[in-house]
This record gives sequence, C-alpha cells and structure tokens, in this order.
Amino acid sequence: MKAGIALLLTGATVDLSATVHAVELARRTTGILHAVCQADSKSGRKSSSARETQEQFVSLATRLSGQEGVRIQTHILERLTGDPLIRFLCAHRIFCLVLGVNDRNGFERKTVWVNLLRKQLQSSDNWYLPDLWSVIMTPWDASTLERAISEVNSRSQALFPGGNPPDGQ
Repeated sequence: MKAGIALLLTGATVDLSATVHAVELARRTTGILHAVCQADSKSGRKSSSARETQEQFVSLATRLSGQEGVRIQTHILERLTGDPLIRFLCAHRIFCLVLGVNDRNGFERKTVWVNLLRKQLQSSDNWYLPDLWSVIMTPWDASTLERAISEVNSRSQALFPGGNPPDGQ
C-alpha cells in the first residue's frame, strides 16, 4: 500500500481551501487522497447544515480528484482525534495531514495539536514513517478564491470541451 495524504473535513467553510490544496498536493506526490470525516454523534450534536456542508466538500474532493487523476477514498471516523485518528494514520500510511482553520487563534491551537499528534505517532508501535507532515490552511482572501475558481473552471473546460461533464456532475 502506497502512502497517502489525509484531508480532515469538518464542514467548515475553510474546508474549501484545504480540499483544493490536498488534491493538488496528492497529484504532485503519491496520487492518493483520503477524505476523512467525523461520524455523527449519538446525541446528534452535529447540525444538519454542517453535515451537508461536509458532504459537499467530500463531493468536491471527489470531483477534483477525478479531474487530477488522484485516487480518493472516503472514511468516517468516530472522532478526528486520539486513538481513532492515530489508528487510521498508521493503517493507511498517511505521511501528510491537511486541515483548515478559520483564524490565527485556530491556527495556533491546531499547530499545538498536530505537534502532540506527531509525538503520539512516534510512540506508536504501528508507526514506521518519518515525521508526519502537516498543512494547516486558513481561509482564502477574495482574490485567491477567484483564482482557484478560475483554475478549476479552466481545468474542467479542458477535460470536457463540450460543456458539462457526462452524467451532469
């Protein structure tokens, strides 16, 4: 099994920049992307809006991966922290983790969290890769978003010169 990249999707709007970046990174490396979502809790705390947004980002990742020749697998974990995440990273030989944060405070918190995750992986008997890489994305400004949309549209037109892709995607 080849090593791959994990994209943690939470349903936040910043998942857009993380998704596009993860697909591009996977295209430039191993060509394998794992889109990882958290399962709905038994108490139903995840709102239907967040769940729908998360599903939209999985769909986007799938579409972009198809355009870029990246193999994508979707996974649902009990939670995106602790033992479930560590077992997943080890089992799927994840060498890079891509996730998004909404602001500077979130970036600092996630950086601390990723460093702790690295330490936990290094102490795991099932981890045999070098240090886990990480990319923590922040939201795009308007000009970056416009460029990304333009790039995706131009790639879609190159793949499907007649307009829409087959099956109405």
